[in-house]
Amino acid sequence: MKSPVFLPWLMTGITAALLSVSIAFTHFDGAQWQQPLTEEARIFWRTAFYILTILVLPITNLLRHIFLRLNQTMPLLANSNVNRVVQTRYTLTVSVSMLAMLFIASLGMVMFYFGDGFNTLHILIGVAGLGVFLYRPKWHEYQQIHDALTTLTENLDD
Repeated sequence: MKSPVFLPWLMTGITAALLSVSIAFTHFDGAQWQQPLTEEARIFWRTAFYILTILVLPITNLLRHIFLRLNQTMPLLANSNVNRVVQTRYTLTVSVSMLAMLFIASLGMVMFYFGDGFNTLHILIGVAGLGVFLYRPKWHEYQQIHDALTTLTENLDD
């Protein structure tokens, strides 16, 4: 029997693999793809992307918190399978978190494309990797959603 958090873990693994592949790609073949901007433009975009990254991490944490709470409190449709609904809702929560981390990594790739060095690329992909670790699937989150929806369903049946 497959674990109910298999798909969220699969998405997390794919995200981590994409981060690794992007680092490897830029180190082995990235220099030929660069289209350097002027130094002033690169400084502007680098600053803007760092600020955006600093904003995306807490916003992702807030969104994840909201999603987890909504997953626990949103009512089920009639005749819904609780396990399937919990799995679908939790998978959506994790996928939004992983997409936000891929967005941060893509900012690093864009800066590298614009002619910035490896330092910015490593910082932004490192922050994305940290986010992948922080927002990975957690069994207790899944279990909390399952318990809340089971209780909600039992209360509706009474």
